[in-house]
Amino acid sequence: MKKSNFFKTVLGVAAAMLISTGAFGQVNFVNDDYKRYDSNVLVPDTIDYVTFKAGGTTMGYYAKPDPVYHTNYTQGGSWALTAGFTWNWAFPGSVTNVTPAAQPANYVELRYSAVGPVQITVAEQAPLAFGSCADLTPTIMNVTVIDPPRLSITTASPAAGSCGNQPANTITMSFVEAVPQNWAGYAFAVQQTIENIDASDVVIGAALLNADTLDFPTNAKLKNPTLTGAASPYAWTFNTRPLVVRNGLRTRYTYSLVKASDAPGAALDGAISAISEKSDYISGTVNTYAFATDATHFTSYSVIVNPAPATGPIYYIPNNFAY
Repeated sequence: MKKSNFFKTVLGVAAAMLISTGAFGQVNFVNDDYKRYDSNVLVPDTIDYVTFKAGGTTMGYYAKPDPVYHTNYTQGGSWALTAGFTWNWAFPGSVTNVTPAAQPANYVELRYSAVGPVQITVAEQAPLAFGSCADLTPTIMNVTVIDPPRLSITTASPAAGSCGNQPANTITMSFVEAVPQNWAGYAFAVQQTIENIDASDVVIGAALLNADTLDFPTNAKLKNPTLTGAASPYAWTFNTRPLVVRNGLRTRYTYSLVKASDAPGAALDGAISAISEKSDYISGTVNTYAFATDATHFTSYSVIVNPAPATGPIYYIPNNFAY
């Protein structure tokens, strides 16, 4: 497995995803956020992955109009559509058309309300003046709605502390998200806290260190090839610092999963994936998703190193006790 440590971390750099501010406006082929879905409009082999959010996830799409009928659908023509044309979108019952008013006729916003694969089709239809002809071979798009990403530490904290200085420990993480390796990318951070504690595990004074030491922001997500595994769940390991007894006192090292440094301030600690961030495009707010916790998945790793006890002098009944 690939490893990172708290002295040197090599981060892969990804292009930042642009997030909508709410108002959509006219869509066109110079909108850098929207790309052609698939080269084959009838038998696509591409999947549009969407993260399922509480209350449903809304995504926006538009279909390229027929250039014969829409000669002004160019940058010079202000992307104007010929009046009267409609685009008939078809989808299963788990999908709802929630397109706001006053949007271009070839644009649609669809809300997904369940996890699973769905097929979306769209067919352009001419108005009565052009014979009311409809495309008999609609363009097809395959969508798969997936559960939010689940990140966790899978290395359990040791039940007992160690005696004296210890080497760095290797910590393993798990990344569960039903996406191919090429789309698996995650924004989060690991906060390192170092504290002196007394015999009752009570912190002595302030923390010696309390900082986000490993940070994967949304524009530099942890992803392939640093992640390992051909399919979900993916894995990644990092190394702690060398576990050194500090100040001659019991020293506790804790590594906690927290949100990425550029996650929204109001967001709770949790993960952001490339797909979940994309799925927030319409809402304009990037959501975090809680780290996984159960008997084998944890949000932190903690280990205590103890100084060896200093043996004191021996006390005895002195020889002169009854002399």
